[in-house]
Amino acid sequence: MKQLWRTPWPDVAVAVAGLVSLQIGAADAGAPGWPFVPLWLRLVVMLCPLLIAIRRIEPALALPGLVLGAYLTGLVGQPDWFLLAGVVLALWSLAGRCRVPTVLVVAAGSATLPLLLNQVRGRLMFAIYPDLAQAGHLVTHGWQRWQALLVVVVALAFLLIRRNSWAQAVTATQRQADLRAFLRDPEHAHQRDVLVAVATTGLVLTEIGQDLFEGNWWSAPGWMPYAVAYAGLVLVLRRAPVVPVVVLAGAALIANWQASSPILTLYSALGLALYRLVVLPAHSRSLRWTVPTAIAVLAAMPLVTWRMRYPVMALIFPSIEHRTLITDIEGILRNPEYDAIVAHRWPVSFALTLLLPVCAGVAVRLYRRNVQAAQREAELEMVAVEREAARVVLTERSHIARDLHDVVAHAVNLMVIQAETGPDLVRRGDADVLAGFQRIGDAGRGALSELDRLLSALRDADGVPDPQLAPQPGLADLPQLVTVVSGGHLPVALDVEGDPDGPPEGQQLAAYRLVQEALTNVVRHAKASAARVLVRIEETGVRVEVADDGSGFDVAAAGRSTRHGLAGMRERVRIEGGTLDIRSTPGSGTTVAAWFPVGAGR
Repeated sequence: MKQLWRTPWPDVAVAVAGLVSLQIGAADAGAPGWPFVPLWLRLVVMLCPLLIAIRRIEPALALPGLVLGAYLTGLVGQPDWFLLAGVVLALWSLAGRCRVPTVLVVAAGSATLPLLLNQVRGRLMFAIYPDLAQAGHLVTHGWQRWQALLVVVVALAFLLIRRNSWAQAVTATQRQADLRAFLRDPEHAHQRDVLVAVATTGLVLTEIGQDLFEGNWWSAPGWMPYAVAYAGLVLVLRRAPVVPVVVLAGAALIANWQASSPILTLYSALGLALYRLVVLPAHSRSLRWTVPTAIAVLAAMPLVTWRMRYPVMALIFPSIEHRTLITDIEGILRNPEYDAIVAHRWPVSFALTLLLPVCAGVAVRLYRRNVQAAQREAELEMVAVEREAARVVLTERSHIARDLHDVVAHAVNLMVIQAETGPDLVRRGDADVLAGFQRIGDAGRGALSELDRLLSALRDADGVPDPQLAPQPGLADLPQLVTVVSGGHLPVALDVEGDPDGPPEGQQLAAYRLVQEALTNVVRHAKASAARVLVRIEETGVRVEVADDGSGFDVAAAGRSTRHGLAGMRERVRIEGGTLDIRSTPGSGTTVAAWFPVGAGR
């Protein structure tokens, strides 16, 4: 499906800048409202700038989300200008990518949504700031009516400016398909990785900032909380998925020691890294080593926290060496700060929970492998069907070629013989001349009738001969064939034993064509004075024999020639599952014998 939107890299850059801007504003200790905002709302607001990345693809979805994000940032602090810029960009894309009714409905709905939230602003403020005494001195920025009107006016102005783009407007189905392509297609993998990595870093940094004064972070160097948060940036390393697993596992261990409560976004990032380690396809990464690697990392994390000793912990957290030692009730000197850190062991339940992404990755990997195998099997079946169809076509062409050769060669040969006897017929009298011309006409009409039947079969859509030209010649038509050949002054004796209507139609046609071709060769080449046709119909098959007393020929030399008569005989007999025996020597005549067994045909 053709994509009607350009590369979203510029929008990805703006979205990343919006995430960084929000994070800087939230980290400002002097910000009026951010320090009192609950964690869940901070995380939701941090994700709003991501909608800028899809504003060209699905502006009808991006615009309401960006307006809502701008409204929420106004309630918790200063308005974020990147979100407001994203609203303008989304309006621009909305005017050029959607139809006019959609533009008006989405713009009006997006502008009205904050006004409706203003009606319950008191409840929102209580949800955001449970301690209203703290929130009483805050100056919040709500959504004014003029702002809602401005959104609608800007949408109308962009519609007029981009009226030449109305013809490129697409349906909601097309926009959703483009959004799925952006979220799934490998060509946009790097853009998705950048967004996920930056968003993960912002969310982890938000959680750590919320926990900074409640956990054990005082014992870590000042740079360590940032190092833990920025570990999420390694998710951009798609080609080396083991690196994010190791780095995020180390960051999760440090966060487990330092944080007062689990940093869920960091653990989620580790789960994502484990999933991608297993699921990303590459010839050099198989399940035989990716799954053991993931399990080894998860198994090592609780072992590290259980077996870690003071000297190593002092290297990681140097400040614990400067803490005062106290004597417990048993008279043992202890470092309470060290004890507070090592008490946070990595729970086995965390490791078992993080096995779920690994199992999901294995399932997806196997599913994709099965789908690919099914596709390859379907392709091979299609190739086999096409080859079989081509083989059938070639087989039918050979059948038709043999029929054409037998019919045309036999009829033309008879006409040539009758024409060559013309001088003798003239000396005999007018009656013989007229009879000779009559035989020539009969032979020509018979050839035309056979050609019409074959051409009718070619023209038929289902490959079924015209019923008016059926049935095809069989053993019952041999007397007429012998009579026509005998009319050319070549005595032919016919002996048929058995019921000529008994054998299948395919065998009857093959036997008839065999006799026809054999008699044609006798008339054309043998210079015989007589011929004999023997047909014996038995329960097990049909035996055909055509013999003459002519000049004979070299069978081996004839088999190497380019003539089609003998080859057509062999092919007909082979298709019916029979055997053909041609015996001839120069000067002693020729015998053509064939056996067609019942039920052995094609």
